[in-house]
Amino acid sequence: MCFVTGGRVGMRPMDHSGLKCLFSLFLLTVSASGTLSNAAITTIQPLSNTASASQPANTATSSSATTPSCTTRRCLASMLIAKEARSPPQSPRCISIISVPSIVYETLSVDTKNLRFESRLEVPLSWEDPDLSWNTSVYHHDMVVLPVSKIWTPELHVTNGVQTTIKHGNKDLLVHSNGTIEHMVIMNTVVGCEVNLYNYPFASDFCPIAINVWALKGCGMFLNFGNVSTTSANRGDWLTENVELDAKGGRDDRNYLWVSLKMRSENPFLSLVLPSILIIVADVVSFSLPLGGGERISFKVTLVLSFIMFLIILNDLLPGGGQCSPIIRKHFCFCLVILVLSTLQSMVLTRLAKCGTLWPCSLSKSKDSLLKDTDNEEESKSDIKASEEEKNTALQKVVKFLNKMAAQDQKNAIHHRFANKVDLICFCIYLTVLIVYAVVILYFSFGSQCKINQLDFWS
Repeated sequence: MCFVTGGRVGMRPMDHSGLKCLFSLFLLTVSASGTLSNAAITTIQPLSNTASASQPANTATSSSATTPSCTTRRCLASMLIAKEARSPPQSPRCISIISVPSIVYETLSVDTKNLRFESRLEVPLSWEDPDLSWNTSVYHHDMVVLPVSKIWTPELHVTNGVQTTIKHGNKDLLVHSNGTIEHMVIMNTVVGCEVNLYNYPFASDFCPIAINVWALKGCGMFLNFGNVSTTSANRGDWLTENVELDAKGGRDDRNYLWVSLKMRSENPFLSLVLPSILIIVADVVSFSLPLGGGERISFKVTLVLSFIMFLIILNDLLPGGGQCSPIIRKHFCFCLVILVLSTLQSMVLTRLAKCGTLWPCSLSKSKDSLLKDTDNEEESKSDIKASEEEKNTALQKVVKFLNKMAAQDQKNAIHHRFANKVDLICFCIYLTVLIVYAVVILYFSFGSQCKINQLDFWS
């Protein structure tokens, strides 16, 4: 503070306000006298420098008030988390583009009984959220790591999935300074696909995995896919040949992976098809066994029981129905019918060879006739013993009995010859039917096709 006393300027101990006061009084004196000596200029000049030096200090103080005191990555992450960006980015067009640079696909299993297959997908995601961008002149970092639970992430779904589990590949995600976010999710999905098993075990088909996001009336999210790669192509009896990306009708909201599957036919062919062929061949060879004695019938019954066991195994592997029912099921049914008919034919011809007739009462009649012959034989023996005098008559009865036995044997031989002729005719018919059937089944197995619309879940 300054004061004037008796024409002199007095002031209290010097400070910034005192200097300003002294400079003001000097300007007033100059304006009154109109002149200024060199000594006065020399005296005043340091004061003006001191006053001007105080201005940058005030400027630095104001600039430090606007600059953040913490510019580390953790401070940056805390600042972005505080924005609570838990909703999807709201662009002016109401559309968010989710980029999928690449997908790593793997087939885990194929259930031919329930017509489902399970797969695993590693899906990297990238999208932009302008609210999570920052000024690199303030925060000198191009990237920062944020917890995935603190911001919004897109949710994928499988349209034709029966059961889908999605988990984050990591608990954190990467955010760039321009608002671009990079993340990865892992999807385990069970897809209902009616695999074409018409040519089982030489089956091959395509199954879709429809991966999409939420979109309604032109507002929502859309996926922009890149390339697709596969890993671990062999899973059990099925081989993943190729995986391609496609869209039904060119629509952006109907994207799917077109998975090409092919069955490895070695195992089912050796365990099912080959045994059925060998059983039929054994049944054909069994016609060489004689009709009498029952060996042929017991052998054929064993073949039928063995074939039923393989039919039960096949029933556990294949579905009960569908648009393209497996032709191998019809093959097994035909073979079982042929085996049963062959067994019945052998039983009928065995009876025909023994009795010469197929009437149900013929067996009882033949027994009665044999009993009568036995009684006559006993009576003749008693007559021979009782009448020793009538030796000529007894000899005639013995000769008559022997002639009758010879006639019966001749009759049985005729029955056997007739049964063998019928058996030969049945064998020729049986062999012809098998040859024709083999040609037909080969044609339908390799020359016929059955098509299934795998995208009908969108219709």
